[in-house]
Amino acid sequence: MVTLLILALALVALPAALLYFRQHSFIYHPRQYAPGYERVLPPAAVPLRYSTIAGNQVAFYVPPRSGAAQPSRVWVMFTGNASVALDWLDVVAMSRNEADGFLLIDYPGYGASQGVAAIATTRGSADKAVSTLAEHLQLSEADLSARLSIVGLSLGAAAALDFAAGHPIQRAVLIAPFTSLRDMAAQLFTKPASLLLLENYDNRSRVLELAARESPPRIIIFHGTADTLIPPDMGRQLAESAPAIATFVPIEGATHDTIIGDALPQIIEELSR
Repeated sequence: MVTLLILALALVALPAALLYFRQHSFIYHPRQYAPGYERVLPPAAVPLRYSTIAGNQVAFYVPPRSGAAQPSRVWVMFTGNASVALDWLDVVAMSRNEADGFLLIDYPGYGASQGVAAIATTRGSADKAVSTLAEHLQLSEADLSARLSIVGLSLGAAAALDFAAGHPIQRAVLIAPFTSLRDMAAQLFTKPASLLLLENYDNRSRVLELAARESPPRIIIFHGTADTLIPPDMGRQLAESAPAIATFVPIEGATHDTIIGDALPQIIEELSR
């Protein structure tokens, strides 16, 4: 009996201990650029360099292909937890709206940016990237904020929604989002262990906040039906929490790793509207 009790306690304690002591490494998988990475930038693209409490940061601005000095809209793009901002370049190149610009964000500690990724440091970096871009474009921050829309993949969908809480965005394209980081921890570990998370991206709450705005954004959610990492039902739940503004689009047979390629025509269509 005592042995069974010890075993039961161990089964509960082990996942909790793993999550508590290694949670940052479970959430973030930093990747840096190789030397000479700037050679892959489109000719007119601009590295934006700025500093935050996390250290020196680098984001990237791809201006409108029309050659306009100022974009009619700027897509702020956040990638997944093992990717970097410049992984978006192929998607950006396919957009058919020549008046749009693109602001590609790296998490602190990713790409060419210093520091450690966390909710607060990522938000701070994205906000500073916007103010740096506004200065570059000779626009007020308010004027630029009024032109913003967001794109986010996986963890990047959460970072995008967190960023949107502080900006009057027009559109949101969310790809394979979770409902909350705590829900993900409960699924991967145990529900009691999930309570040990030191920080929690709560996408459901952010979507509800956006829906309550006087001028809410239009949200579209793409999710692979074969996603075994973040269940497609999580994306569906997010859309169903705000049906007046959110649309769920299941991508048949797509996994978490193939969703960008499998949903590429639909993603490009949304970016080109």
